Amino acid sequence: MAAPLHLHTTGDHTPQTGAGRRLDPDTIAAPEAGRRAPVREQPLPTTGVHPPLFAVLGAHGGAGASTLARWWAPAADTGLAWPASPATTQRVLVAARLCMPGLTAAAERLREWHAGLAPDGVTVIGLVLTAARPGKVPSVVRRYRSVVAELVETVYEIGWHDELVIRELGELAQYIPFDPPPHRRRRAPLSEAVPADVHAAGTQIITHLAATRTHAAAQPDSEHTS
Repeated sequence: MAAPLHLHTTGDHTPQTGAGRRLDPDTIAAPEAGRRAPVREQPLPTTGVHPPLFAVLGAHGGAGASTLARWWAPAADTGLAWPASPATTQRVLVAARLCMPGLTAAAERLREWHAGLAPDGVTVIGLVLTAARPGKVPSVVRRYRSVVAELVETVYEIGWHDELVIRELGELAQYIPFDPPPHRRRRAPLSEAVPADVHAAGTQIITHLAATRTHAAAQPDSEHTS
């Protein structure tokens, strides 16, 4: 049985999610100390020509964070740990499997961030759920997914890709911003092109980050307007 979220929204506390916006910490039942994510003090690895734009954090072991960070060239793999170093990005995309244990772990990471227990500077930009198996998602999982989705502004979903079982991480093709989408009728090997859902999610993430940055740049400087 999944742990309840315990969103105690009473009085004037109105939950508002979004990039950089948290729920009121007083309305959140934070995970117990022993169930919180570790912290990565070192800068994230820069494997491409540019520093990473966001980090993929696995809510649990086997969440697919390394695969997703490989697929999306602008991403870095932060493992199971919050990225604490301001030397590289602290924008975090939480990753989990679309199953009850995965959703429960994702809820814990999201509640931890909303409760102000992640390192200073960390911003959760979304949740990515990867299929735990091929086929239809059980109704109980779909229902709990809708509950967990209330803790985050955007949820991305990646389907099941059989070919991953025969591919090494370094063999996987990468999504680079502004790449054209893969051919709809001819499914290329994963060594040649990312799957359509990975491309679509990558495009949405980059578009969201660009819009967030543009919005932040357009805000008046409080030091000069007060």
